[in-house]
Amino acid sequence: MRSGQYSVFFSLSSSVLLGVWVATCGVGCGLGRADPRNVRGALAAAAEALEAQDARKLFKLIDQRARHALSSIAASRARACKLIAADYPQNERAAALAPLGDCAATGSPEALFASRCDSACMQELAGQVGAPVSETVVGDEVEVRTSRGTLLHMHAGKDGWYGIVWHTPELIAERMDASRQAQAIAENAEVYRKRRELERGQ
Repeated sequence: MRSGQYSVFFSLSSSVLLGVWVATCGVGCGLGRADPRNVRGALAAAAEALEAQDARKLFKLIDQRARHALSSIAASRARACKLIAADYPQNERAAALAPLGDCAATGSPEALFASRCDSACMQELAGQVGAPVSETVVGDEVEVRTSRGTLLHMHAGKDGWYGIVWHTPELIAERMDASRQAQAIAENAEVYRKRRELERGQ
């Protein structure tokens, strides 16, 4: 079997196996009523979202710390984009907007997550999610060994929901960078506003 054929086979196999677990857990775990307040329920709900390729639903089932970071990043970038469009000189807007990425994708944390977790990302997660076999508390996370032989880390948020740990440290660092960047843009925008007021007063 050629490597390309193997990749397709693996992709289809992951999807089929996930579908089997979703169907099985639907009977045994009450899928559709899966309770994310426990690891099994959270994974069942995540499996359902992955099977449906529903990134917005999956967003609710990742680590709350990552969700909060994405919310902050989306808010900071939306604010920065708005300030640039409103106050930066026309000839400086493109360069200022370039580091922010697609402003349209920062309208909500769900949209930002969906723009980052594309079909390849979801396929990778689908290959990792499975029924929990064992759970071990490690610090403030739960290390979950699944029936597929994979190892996942889950985190119980303050809302009581368990979420899959997904790039949490990187997103927390990015949240701080996005906040600093938005503040710098706000300061520049204020300078441009004052400059226009002075020019109008002359």
